[in-house]
Amino acid sequence: MKHFMTISERLDRIFLLLKEADAGMLEKVEALLERGNSSNISKAQKRELDKQEKLYKTGAGKTYSWEEIKQELIDKHGLQD
Repeated sequence: MKHFMTISERLDRIFLLLKEADAGMLEKVEALLERGNSSNISKAQKRELDKQEKLYKTGAGKTYSWEEIKQELIDKHGLQD
């Protein structure tokens, strides 16, 4: 019988895989995600993402651990772990 992962389990698995991925794999994942979502975001959203990326790369942006994000989703939105 095949085990179907919950969204939370899938996100945890993806996070672990990305954490261990090399630069080449990350580029492939990024390209895949951009190709799949390129028409779903507006130019304003793209500009905001570019701005946030620049802040992140320069160390000026705030970052959060996966545990912090999960806890905020649970606390503020009632999501289950």
